[in-house]
Amino acid sequence: MNNQRPIPPPPVTPDPVPAPPMYYAETQVESGPFQGLNPLRLLRIACKKWLTILLTVLFVVGAAVFYLSRAPRIYQAWATIELSVRRPRILNKQDAMIEDPTMAMQVEQTLNTQIEKFKSEDMRSHAWACYRKLYPDDPIGDDELARRMTGRANFSLMRNTRLVRVSYMSRDPEFAIRACNAYAAGAEASARAENRAVSDSAVAWLEAQAQAQKQELDMADQALLDARQQYQIDVLEGQRKTMQSTLLSFNEAMVQIENRATLEGKLLAALSAIELEPEKAGELPVDIPRAADVADALDRWRSAVSERDGLMSRYTERHPAVQAQDQAVKMLHQQALDALQRAKNTAAANLALYEDQVASLRHKKQDQLKLASDLDRDILDATMKIAALERTRSAADASFLGVLYRIQEARLSADENTATVKLVDRARRSIQVHPRPLRVLFIALLLGGGLGFGLAFLTDLLEDHVVDAQDIESGMGVKILAIIPHVSTSDRKVIALATLTHSHGEMAEAFSGLRSVLDSAAYRDQSRVVLVASSLPEEGKTTTCCNLATACARIGQRTLLIDFDLRRPRISSIFPIPRGHQGLLEYLASPNTQPQDITYASGSAHLDIMASRASGEARPAELIGGAKVVDLLAWARANYERVIIDAAPLGIVSDALSLAGQADCVLVMARPGTSRKRAVRHTIRRFQDVGISALAVVMNDVDHSRFTYHGYGPYYHYQKHYHSYAADTPPETPPS
Repeated sequence: MNNQRPIPPPPVTPDPVPAPPMYYAETQVESGPFQGLNPLRLLRIACKKWLTILLTVLFVVGAAVFYLSRAPRIYQAWATIELSVRRPRILNKQDAMIEDPTMAMQVEQTLNTQIEKFKSEDMRSHAWACYRKLYPDDPIGDDELARRMTGRANFSLMRNTRLVRVSYMSRDPEFAIRACNAYAAGAEASARAENRAVSDSAVAWLEAQAQAQKQELDMADQALLDARQQYQIDVLEGQRKTMQSTLLSFNEAMVQIENRATLEGKLLAALSAIELEPEKAGELPVDIPRAADVADALDRWRSAVSERDGLMSRYTERHPAVQAQDQAVKMLHQQALDALQRAKNTAAANLALYEDQVASLRHKKQDQLKLASDLDRDILDATMKIAALERTRSAADASFLGVLYRIQEARLSADENTATVKLVDRARRSIQVHPRPLRVLFIALLLGGGLGFGLAFLTDLLEDHVVDAQDIESGMGVKILAIIPHVSTSDRKVIALATLTHSHGEMAEAFSGLRSVLDSAAYRDQSRVVLVASSLPEEGKTTTCCNLATACARIGQRTLLIDFDLRRPRISSIFPIPRGHQGLLEYLASPNTQPQDITYASGSAHLDIMASRASGEARPAELIGGAKVVDLLAWARANYERVIIDAAPLGIVSDALSLAGQADCVLVMARPGTSRKRAVRHTIRRFQDVGISALAVVMNDVDHSRFTYHGYGPYYHYQKHYHSYAADTPPETPPS
């Protein structure tokens, strides 16, 4: 509007404290999938997803109950046997040993070996025979008995004892007792039969083993002798030394020729540089081919040029003497270039010759390296084979000597270190071991709780919508400056004028609190020009601009509301543009329009509007980036106390980034259930990337009945941010 009202002088206030930044940390907090994984967040997820957790627990417990009802009952019985080892007798008139340090290890090995033998097929045959002997009246058939007793017995050595626990599992509790006793008796019978067989065949078996070991030792000696004659490692080592000296000579020759090739390359580069700018050529390198011819040609050409320059000082270019001298200069210049070309050709030929020599030497070196590698492989293979034969021969020799010694002992003590078995305790009862209801139900509860909470946490991660203020504060590292409550209407105009029409409503109080924070000493210097942006449409950006502008105007601040959303202007539908009045697009497109020509009164005291009409012909991106925007905002700063800018959503176009550089602070909108975390995070990051430090978030359309964490609404933020920095200057209209 053309008639400007006088601007009241600003109130005199004490020096404010330095304004803190509108974000928590100096650098942006990156939000990852496990960012903010703290107990409070986990508790919040559990409270929010309690139904998911409960249903998962019920499902897992139900599955466990179903499993318990259908799983077969398995019963187990136990018996105990004792294993003992016979001590060796005194041989060869040796002194009797009271305690042998190796005896404990030998006894343990013997016991473990005997327990493994109890699990063999021969053991099962003894168990079946003992079952028939112990329970002759049992009517079960042989095939059924063999099937039921296969693979159900277990033998385990009790710690720090020589007692072995025999256990057997079966669906029939009575059969479990009988089979357990049969396996215990079968172990005793099996040990007796084995000891008897060992005692009878010990000496004969050892003699046969001695003969076999003698044959293996002879074969190992012959194989070692044949290998040493076949491979001749000394001859191969001599060949390797010869190849190493040859490779050394190849390397020396290659280094010399490569140095020559490098020198020729540098000379060729120097000639190319002289050929491009012969007039700047200084003293030629001595090593350049045909250096004398090149230098003579260059000197003659330079002399002719100097003579021509002298004639030019006395005559014009058309003088016969000058023209004749020009012809001489051209001829001498061509001769100099020809000399340079001949020198380059010579250098190039030398370079090609050296490169061919290097390639030839490199090829020969590769051949020698391959031969040397093959020779090394042959030497290594021969060495490994001879070493293996030596180990085989040593092992055969040790085995042969050991068998001879054992034959001497076995002649007097055939039953040395054999185990004997004695039944200690028979099986008398059986208990159910599978399934165990208490254990299954306890595991089901733990598993159900873990799966339920994991499912709840996963669904919480996959939900990209902003749910509450915690998603902004903990995940994005930006301060929430105000929380706007939810209103039960969908009429945009009613919401946008709520501060004007319902001055005592919750929304009006919320925007009064936001205005108080912006007017506080902490933020006063950063809030003269406020840009309100959003990541996506429908987040309440326009209604927030209208209500914030109305809240500022109601306390007497000269306020200007500018609609810079040139693609979808909305403010003109809330504060209609007067008939025949120009809009913001006309101002930006016309060089003669002034800011006051497009400003009109809103109908509310102290509030002026700059609106726009939609146009399909204008190009907003080019207009917003122009100089007229800078002039417009400079005029607004000079004539208004508060300027509110409504910009297009940043997730669609980048107009807000261009306008942010002209604003003092940026308010980013976030609406629970509508805004997406990634989009808001991207919007905040883009503003910070262009250097915007005064950045905060306004949570819009928050239902306090659902989000009790923020039950105090904007007044909580007002108290927290305003009184901490401006306790001496109370707000004009404190929010309720």
